Amino acid sequence: MRNLAKGEVFRIEDSIVLKQHQTISKSIIDTDNFNIVLFSLASDTDISKEFYHTQSIFYVLKGSINVLGENISTNNILISPKDVLRGIETKEDSIYLEIEFKGEEDMKNIEKAKIINLKDAIEYVDGGISNLDIVSKDKLKIMLMAFDKGESLSEHAAPGDAMVIALEGSADLKVGDEIHQIKAGEQLVFPKDIIHNVTAREKYKMALILAVD
Repeated sequence: MRNLAKGEVFRIEDSIVLKQHQTISKSIIDTDNFNIVLFSLASDTDISKEFYHTQSIFYVLKGSINVLGENISTNNILISPKDVLRGIETKEDSIYLEIEFKGEEDMKNIEKAKIINLKDAIEYVDGGISNLDIVSKDKLKIMLMAFDKGESLSEHAAPGDAMVIALEGSADLKVGDEIHQIKAGEQLVFPKDIIHNVTAREKYKMALILAVD
């Protein structure tokens, strides 16, 4: 992943500027199979309608955007189907991720063309950790996780950068020998091949995007 801080807690709005009357994009990852792009749209701006042969996940991190007549607000996602004419509009300063699939997608456990609140898409389990896959491909995995208070993952390393998006509660994220506290509305990228883990300080939900480029 590029254009994002790694190994430290940050807020996505600090990774891209918002400029009046402008639309700005930053490529996070670009492979033969998928793209991840970070966008900022100033209030009352839009991206003109075009015909897209690919399928995309729109994930709003700040503000709200309108796609295919659906208004997607913060921490909500919408999966746009293939072969549609679509544009994007916003009435407020907004930041979102678009994850575009160039080939065949492999999404599951989530409805297409419907707004989904990620925080509500997974439930806590007493004394355990819940895991829900949304996308499972060789080079890209997107999942939701819910941790009961005090629950922890075993220390491990990943074959690619992995972005944590905290949705609810707070946790300690270990990156190498350092511990970082993260809370809802914040993000952190675990760098490739670096030992890390997650320990919930309280009930905690997060989305995880693992990309291998």
